[in-house]
Amino acid sequence: MDDKTLVKKRRKKGIMPVLMRVGFFTMFFLLGWTIIIPYIAARVIYDSVFGTRVTPMCNTVTYDDYKDVMNRQRMDFYSGKNKLGAYLYTSKDGKKGKALVLVCHGIGCNMDGYLNRTQYFVRKGYDVFTFDMTGTCTSEGKSIYGLNQSKIDLHNALGFIKSQSRFKDMPVLIYGHSWSGYASANVLNYGHDELAGVATLSGFNNTWDTMYFHAQRYVGKLAVLYKPWNTLVEKVKFGKYAGGTGVSGINKYKGPVLVSHSKDDPTVPYSCSIMAHKGEITNPRAEFLLFEDRGHTMSRPKVDEEKIAASLKGKKTQIAKTSAYNTFQYNVDIRYEYSDKSNVFAIDEDFMDKINDFFERCLESRAEN
Repeated sequence: MDDKTLVKKRRKKGIMPVLMRVGFFTMFFLLGWTIIIPYIAARVIYDSVFGTRVTPMCNTVTYDDYKDVMNRQRMDFYSGKNKLGAYLYTSKDGKKGKALVLVCHGIGCNMDGYLNRTQYFVRKGYDVFTFDMTGTCTSEGKSIYGLNQSKIDLHNALGFIKSQSRFKDMPVLIYGHSWSGYASANVLNYGHDELAGVATLSGFNNTWDTMYFHAQRYVGKLAVLYKPWNTLVEKVKFGKYAGGTGVSGINKYKGPVLVSHSKDDPTVPYSCSIMAHKGEITNPRAEFLLFEDRGHTMSRPKVDEEKIAASLKGKKTQIAKTSAYNTFQYNVDIRYEYSDKSNVFAIDEDFMDKINDFFERCLESRAEN
């Protein structure tokens, strides 16, 4: 082989490494600009929304406000690596409840914010189990992590209850509101056929619809561009617990479910609600309770809603928004900043009686079967 032929072969062999380098550089350059960098940006946005803890809301009630009505016992459990603060509430007379009701809180609130509903169910003869979600008040966790965290925590709460001998053969019911309205329906995608019944109130059907609704306040319809990245972020963060809908959980469960919503809900708009998908629900035991003017909380008397609104009229918030102040808690606190807690935690007995009537029918049906 002469020298010219050898040089040509060497040059030919040297072309491939160069092309490979160019190809890999181009691929990773495009990958960075089209996937990696947008993902990092989406993750930063997501974590800025959900990356802080929730502390007790302003003008809140505590157990001391209801200690004459019920006893309580601390019953913490784990959700992943985090220990969640939880309590079991029982009647002052020491009688075991006819069923166990899980009262599950909304985002930006905590379990104490639902003590008014907890004491209602105790008065009606139930034992009540409540807990703080991850990153909330008495529970561990650096932050609330994301919308899907509520169903993970509820799933683990139900697993904990099943492991406790004191709850053996005790019917279990769920009262889930707002964030937990979503969780109480969506968690049914992961089993829990043992439940005697589920009431989902003011719940959104999926995480994206409510994320899009609130994001529009800041960036308008451009928020739709965030959808694929939101889906990817949630998949990375939550794995098998990402996705799913309240409707799919209700249809898979087949047990009795009460879906309730108000058309004037400003927090979870009707268009984002489970109720809006009523036509897709095939569960023959699903019931629906639709209102026109009960707002988001639903369990509060209208007269107290009016007093809360009047207390805010013409006043500017004095609550300072800081990076450590959870966005959802901030929105709750500024609404109740000037309100008397007697109005904030007032109970509409007629509304709650409708929930209780549903629970009673669940128990009757369970006893017959």
